[in-house]
Amino acid sequence: MNRIILLLCIICFSSVKVFPQCTEVSKPRVLLVGDSWAWFMLNESTINYALKQWGHSNYTFVSNATLSVNGAQTGDVMKASCEAEILNQLNLNPTIDVVHLSIGGNDFLGNWNVSMTQGQVDTLTTSVMVKLDSIIRFIQSCRPGIKILWSGYCYTNFKQIIT
Repeated sequence: MNRIILLLCIICFSSVKVFPQCTEVSKPRVLLVGDSWAWFMLNESTINYALKQWGHSNYTFVSNATLSVNGAQTGDVMKASCEAEILNQLNLNPTIDVVHLSIGGNDFLGNWNVSMTQGQVDTLTTSVMVKLDSIIRFIQSCRPGIKILWSGYCYTNFKQIIT
């Protein structure tokens, strides 16, 4: 008798559709802006994967080919076309509250060399920092209170590894 009741329960409950408590609505929370590191994250949807892994599958990122450019330098992000697109995306996506900014590394890669004096390196560093500050201030003027996440750079030392 118990087996018959169990079998009937399995048959009855297996045909019942299960509905989640609420429908998950995806909303953009991160604007991705920057150089090749941003470009790779855009193409691989890395930020969406990370958000999902940390339990935020309803959050997404927004970017495009104007905002995430392979080889971009700080001056490129300061151009009117890029600033206009940053403002456009922030206006189109009012739920964005974080800008993931990956910029500055190519400024050093394109301008630094081993024969530079410490003074020249300091000048280059200051120049990049001033431009970075300008970019951050622009983004904050578009949306006061927005958080800026500036990712750092970690370059592989191929010369020592290969030899």
